[in-house]
Amino acid sequence: MSEPKHIRDIMVAIAANPKDDFARVLRQCPFIQEELLKRKIISLDDLTDEQIDCLCERAFLEDWIDGQVVMQRLHISARTLQTLRSNGTIPYTKIGNKIWYLKRDLERVLRSNYVMFKIRERYGKDD
Repeated sequence: MSEPKHIRDIMVAIAANPKDDFARVLRQCPFIQEELLKRKIISLDDLTDEQIDCLCERAFLEDWIDGQVVMQRLHISARTLQTLRSNGTIPYTKIGNKIWYLKRDLERVLRSNYVMFKIRERYGKDD
């Protein structure tokens, strides 16, 4: 039995046909446009200025996540996140009452605090 296809791959395959009416509709979706660009099925020349602006805006905003997402992904409480902000562990941007975090800053914090834990070193060697 063959491996099931991901829905994204199916949609991109349909959108790749420039003569199909349904494909033209699919190609209006920023997610599909992004995939078609990644796979080099279309180029930026095939998109309107508005579509390119939309893709650029989406790419920029994908770098940022809000506190709720940070708490869910790191499995921490709001108070712990506030402490990490207060002591400077995690940089942030505040716009109005909303706090935003750069994904790469969170990845950097996780990497810099990574500890390789080996049970044998802590409890001794197996006999």
